[in-house]
Amino acid sequence: MSHSANRLRRLWLSAISCVCLLSACASAPSDYVTQTTDPWEKFNRSIYAFNDKLDKNIARPVASTYIRAVPAPARNGIHNVIDNLDEPSTIVNDLLQGKLVATLKDSGRFIVNSSVGLLGFFDVASHIGLPDHTEDLGETLASWGVPSGPYLVIPIIGPSTVRDAGGRVGDIYTDPPKRNLEPRYYNAETLLDGIDTRAGLMGANSTLDSAYDPYTFMRDAYVQHRRFLIYDGNPPVNYPDLPSDDDTNQNASPVPATTTSSAPQASTTTIPPNANGGSSLPY
Repeated sequence: MSHSANRLRRLWLSAISCVCLLSACASAPSDYVTQTTDPWEKFNRSIYAFNDKLDKNIARPVASTYIRAVPAPARNGIHNVIDNLDEPSTIVNDLLQGKLVATLKDSGRFIVNSSVGLLGFFDVASHIGLPDHTEDLGETLASWGVPSGPYLVIPIIGPSTVRDAGGRVGDIYTDPPKRNLEPRYYNAETLLDGIDTRAGLMGANSTLDSAYDPYTFMRDAYVQHRRFLIYDGNPPVNYPDLPSDDDTNQNASPVPATTTSSAPQASTTTIPPNANGGSSLPY
């Protein structure tokens, strides 16, 4: 018994030490970490054109039918269940970023919604001071100082960066509830997640379609939103999100804040509310 107790104590001490180290590493990232270039623009535009056709011919009609066929309360419940399945990944990334308070709150949220909220169908936690909050491995890598890398448009999925694309793969392994689903249920959840996401973006269709250059609009909105998330809603304004080509080609050193233009705030792009009552962001 004493041997087991000592072993458990050592495990706890190791876990606490790891968290302390992660807390030290996961500080607010430098501005260069969130600056994103687009050297693969020609390739990205071709993938964007493919995604756009797929969206207009398949995704939009399916999402529109889903909105008409499923009542809003049911859509909200389905959205909540999907979000609840993603909660373990948020908890892991909270911990990896050294956010102990957020780890406890998100853990409590998952427990409450999974039990009292009937597997997350009802968002009970938000009514008791545990609001929805998400973290992903891309944000965690940024907090560790990993640069975003070039902007990248992924077929079907959409806008990303090299860092965030790698984070998407890693997030698969930080979500045990999803990983342990039978293949047929996992595939059904993935499909429903895509439909729910696209339904939530229907309100942004006219804004995107009326943009002078939809590709640039989508890219800039994505980069600004990711910076907003990485800095927990308070991004610095010393440097632009997308360095100019001259700065990139000349490898210029960072310009002092007094002589640079402010980075566009996350609120620069107005995104209409989605069909499920949340925010409509194209990512």
